[in-house]
Amino acid sequence: MRTATGQFFWITTVRASGVADVLEKLGKGVVVLVFIAYPILLHTYILKEDVAVSRLLWVFAPLLLAVTWMIFSALEKIWWPLVALVLAALSYYVVSGNHGRVGLLAVNGLSHATLNLSLLWLFGRTLLRDREPLISQIARHITGPLQPEIVVYTRQVTIAWCVFFLLQVLTSLSLYLFAPVAVWSLFINVLDVPLLAIMFVGEHSYRTARFPDHSRTSILKAIEVYSRDFALPGKTDKNR
Repeated sequence: MRTATGQFFWITTVRASGVADVLEKLGKGVVVLVFIAYPILLHTYILKEDVAVSRLLWVFAPLLLAVTWMIFSALEKIWWPLVALVLAALSYYVVSGNHGRVGLLAVNGLSHATLNLSLLWLFGRTLLRDREPLISQIARHITGPLQPEIVVYTRQVTIAWCVFFLLQVLTSLSLYLFAPVAVWSLFINVLDVPLLAIMFVGEHSYRTARFPDHSRTSILKAIEVYSRDFALPGKTDKNR
């Protein structure tokens, strides 16, 4: 029989585990809500004609930090001082004068372009000779050795993602040049996540229909493996 002390610790452990699970689920829910709501907030500020620079800095701080981290992660350390100087000069330009709206548009557009071009480079470089396509690497990490037809398919999917990222940049540039700012902002902010979701769901549905006997892999599992093992540029080289 369990002693009273043993029962106490057992009950405490179970309760703590339950609370931890609930907090983890709540945390994931908050992340999803922020991921959806933040682009809408950016779009709202794009539509405003006159916004204080101080308020813009608060709104765009997470985006600026994400873009800065992405740039520094993708570059060799020798380039860091030059990049830091350029970013500091741009920040000074926006804050020192009446350039709030110009800075808002620039940060929003450049962050969207930087993200998609970085992903294009990350995916595209694995299509070079003697390298394993990124989607093939992810599939192999999840299911193990790949059948020949799956190898061909995952290479095609890697190419499809490269086309998707390139079209994102070209469409954004075209809308910025020839469409109203509101339409351009709607595309790069509000529609960005839905388009990404459509790409994921469409590929997953097509793969399930084309290879019904192949091991099923959830979209969330693929995203988890990518984020953990392949999100940084140098990691794909280790999995050739």
